[in-house]
Amino acid sequence: MVKNSITFLSFLLLSSCLFAKSKQQKFIVYFKDKPTTEIVQPAFSEKAILKRIQFNIPFDERDYPISVAYKQQLEQASIQIIKQSNWLNAALVWADEHQLQQFHFIASYQKVENIKQKNEIVRNGTEANKENTESQTFEDHFLSSFPQTHLLNGEYLHEQGFNGENMTIAVCDNGFYNVDSNAAFHHIFEEDRMLGTFDYVHNDSLVYDESGGAPNFTSHGSNCLSFIAGKIDSQYIGTATKSNFYLFHTENNSSERLQEEFNLATALERCVQIGVDVVSISLGYTQFDVASESHDTLDMKLNSTPAAKAVNIASSKGMLVCVAAGNEGAKPWKYISTPSDADSAFCIASVDLSGNVAASSGYGLATDTRVKPNIAAVGVNAKYIKTNGTISTGGGTSYATPQIAGLAACLWQAFPSKTNWEIKTAIEQSASQYLSPDKRIGYGIPDFKKAYQLLATTTAIKNNFLEDDFLVFPNPIQHSFSIKNMGLSTINQIQFYDYSGKMLLSFNAHSTNELDISHLPSGIYFIKVETDNGNVVKKIMKD
Repeated sequence: MVKNSITFLSFLLLSSCLFAKSKQQKFIVYFKDKPTTEIVQPAFSEKAILKRIQFNIPFDERDYPISVAYKQQLEQASIQIIKQSNWLNAALVWADEHQLQQFHFIASYQKVENIKQKNEIVRNGTEANKENTESQTFEDHFLSSFPQTHLLNGEYLHEQGFNGENMTIAVCDNGFYNVDSNAAFHHIFEEDRMLGTFDYVHNDSLVYDESGGAPNFTSHGSNCLSFIAGKIDSQYIGTATKSNFYLFHTENNSSERLQEEFNLATALERCVQIGVDVVSISLGYTQFDVASESHDTLDMKLNSTPAAKAVNIASSKGMLVCVAAGNEGAKPWKYISTPSDADSAFCIASVDLSGNVAASSGYGLATDTRVKPNIAAVGVNAKYIKTNGTISTGGGTSYATPQIAGLAACLWQAFPSKTNWEIKTAIEQSASQYLSPDKRIGYGIPDFKKAYQLLATTTAIKNNFLEDDFLVFPNPIQHSFSIKNMGLSTINQIQFYDYSGKMLLSFNAHSTNELDISHLPSGIYFIKVETDNGNVVKKIMKD
C-alpha cells in the first residue's frame, strides 16, 4: 500500500487536493541532512556512556540532534513542532497548506507524511482478557506465576541469585493505570527503583492516571508490567522484580494512528540516552484508523516503518528490545506486526503451558528468510496482577513478551560483559527447536538454564565475578594509579576514557601496572579493562 508521502514538487502540485485551505493537520517532516559538529554526550547518562565504552558503541550521526536552523525555519513559518526524533531526523508538526508551502521555499526536507484528521474512535482491545477471581493452587516459591516461569526454566536464574538487580528495564505501552498505588508494585517505589516516567501522548510525566475508555485496554500497560515487576507475598512474583524501571506511555488509547509509531521511536531514543538495558514493547501496528497510514506486508520485510527503524537503531546502540509478535494469527492479516518485524527485534510468540502455539499468535511472513517470530513464552491463560491488586488470567503475545524481557535482564545480570546480541543469541540457542525453526514460534520455547550454561561455557566465567576481579587504586587518583588482577583472566589492554566517552589513553598491560595520568585535568574518568574473558569498566575520580 502506498503511503501518503510527497516530495517538494508533488506537494506543491497536489496541495489543493490534499488539504483543506487553512486547516491545520499533523505531518511528519523528514529532513535530508543533519549537522554533526555538536557535542552530544551531555545528553547521555553516565550508565549510557559506560555501556558505549564497554561494548565499543560509537556515537554517530543518529545521536546528533536535528538541525537548529531547520527547526527555526519551521518556527518562522509558524509551524508548531509537537515532537522530534533525532534517530529518524524528523519532526511531528501541526501545519496548514500555506505554512508548508512557505517552509518548502526555505528548508531542505526529504519527504512529508500526512497524518490526516479523523474523528477519534475507541477501538477494541487486541488482548483477550479473562477477568476473574478464581482460587489458585500455589506451587513452589513462585506460586501462581510458577507454571509460566517454569516452562522457560526461568526459576533457575532466580535460584542463582539473579532477579534483575542493577539492570534497567523500560516498558512502552498505553499507560500504567494505578501502578503507583497498587500494592504489588510498592517494593519498586519503596526502594527508589522507579527511575522515571513519561507520557508521549499527552507530553507530561503522568502515566498512572488514565482510566477512561475500554477497561481492558487502559489496564494493558499495568498488566504487562506485572509479569516483570509484580510481587504479592505467597501468591505471585514477576520475572525481574529487583530491576530498575522506566515507564513510557506511547500508545493512544482512543485511536490507532501512525503518530504512535513516532511516539515509540522517540521513547526508544530516550531509552538509549538514559542507559536502559532491556525494553519490553507489547504494541504492534498494521492497519490504522486512516487507511492511507496503514502498512502492507512488504513494509514488514523492508524495516521501513518508523517503529521498525527505531528498534533497529536501539539495538545497534546496545539495548535488547523485546517486541510482541501480535495477535493476528487467526485474522485476515495473519502475520506479525511492526515493530516486531524489525531485523533486530526480539519477536515473541505465544504458547500455552503445554507448549502449543496460540491460534492468535502472529505468523512470520510467508516468503521471509528471517526467523520471525524468534521465540515464544506463555500467552494463553497467563497469570498477571490486575490494577486492583488481584490475580487474573489473560492472553496474547503482549503477555508473553514481558516474561522474556524480565528473564533476559536476569540473564544479562549474570553475564554483564556480554553484549545484547550475545544474550539474545544464547536465549535462541537454548530454545526447543533451535535447529528447525518455523514461522509460528521461531526457535521455540527457550530454556534459561541452558542459556546460562551456554554463556558460562563460552567464557569460562561463573556468575558475574569478573567485576570483582580487578582492583583500581588509589581512587580518587592524584598522579598515577595501579590495576591489580585478583582473578584468573589475562589483561590484554587498558583504555582510559573521559566522561564524554572519548578515549584518551591506551596501555598494554598484564597483572599489576602503575599508570601515570598526572597530565590530565581533574574530573571523572572511566577505565576499560579488556581481558581474554570479556571486558569490565571502572569509574574513577582524579583530584
